[in-house]
Amino acid sequence: MKNLYAISAAIALLTTPAFANAKLTYDKALSCVKDHIPASSYVTNDFIPSDAELEGITPLAESKTLKVGLSWVLNAEHAHLYNAIERGYFADEGLEVELVPGGPGKNHIQTLGGGAVDIAFASSGSFIPQALTSPTPINGLVVLGSVLKGAPGALLTIDPELLGKELTPADLKGKIVAGGPFLRFLPVMLDKAGLSESDVTTIKAGFAPDALFAGAADFYFGWVFNQTAVIEARGHEWNAILWKDHAFDDFPVSMVVKQEMLDDPAQADVVKRFVRAVYRGLADVISDPDGSADITVKHAKDAKGLTKDAVLFRFKEQEFLITNDGERLLQTDLGQWDKNSATLVQYGFFDTVPCE
Repeated sequence: MKNLYAISAAIALLTTPAFANAKLTYDKALSCVKDHIPASSYVTNDFIPSDAELEGITPLAESKTLKVGLSWVLNAEHAHLYNAIERGYFADEGLEVELVPGGPGKNHIQTLGGGAVDIAFASSGSFIPQALTSPTPINGLVVLGSVLKGAPGALLTIDPELLGKELTPADLKGKIVAGGPFLRFLPVMLDKAGLSESDVTTIKAGFAPDALFAGAADFYFGWVFNQTAVIEARGHEWNAILWKDHAFDDFPVSMVVKQEMLDDPAQADVVKRFVRAVYRGLADVISDPDGSADITVKHAKDAKGLTKDAVLFRFKEQEFLITNDGERLLQTDLGQWDKNSATLVQYGFFDTVPCE
């Protein structure tokens, strides 16, 4: 069934970290995280608006311009910001916002630290505690909330024998898994499931799930709202093992500022206004996906060929990560931040914290 010659030359054997088990117990890692870099020292929910604060908004006496560093290029990921621009939510606050695209080689957590942007969105929440504890730290980072409140990664399959059932990591045994650099974390999932690295074969693949279509792999690591659209467009059904449920979680598209901005009452008010406008834009993604999709197609200038249907597919598949069991939009669980960091420490992927 597996024709490894059918896949393109871009696929090659992938080397994963050479460890079989966790370096620490989880409890020791969690204790260490709480001692050295607790989420309470860099995450706050205090700027997320209440229902009452969403009413009777009046603008600043003098408008304020903000440069906002994005987690990626101008694509569908930033629909909440496009809504806030197009529907006047930033203008309601007296804010003018310049979106500064991210992308390969652009780390706006670094540009935030250097003062080139006022607010940044991090593609992974785990970047923040690691930046704070780096040998060359970016001090004073504060997370204000997260658009996605869960890791969107998943091991995707189109194998007919694996459809229509609840999958677990046990279903990986004896299988071939394709993916990019993120597969270096696969041993975490395997170890937690009582499997070893030798139980799975990994091959390197690009951003498209071509390895599945070619029969070169049983699973492909991708996002539940990205590569799944490609799979369905090719006429396939799919199933998935969610990364967040079996390895570790994350807070992608986290909103970050410097503490010094919050220490100034006038600037803190600007931050609160920005978060409120983002909240309203994100709420529209949930309540008015059709209108939000039209706005997104208009503004996502780097996503060539982006269609409204593709945006609506993404909105549908990511909604469970935005709403997260009825929490307020953007709100994050500080305990979950510590748990995420603890797993990375436990398995040696977050080694700037002095844990033994």
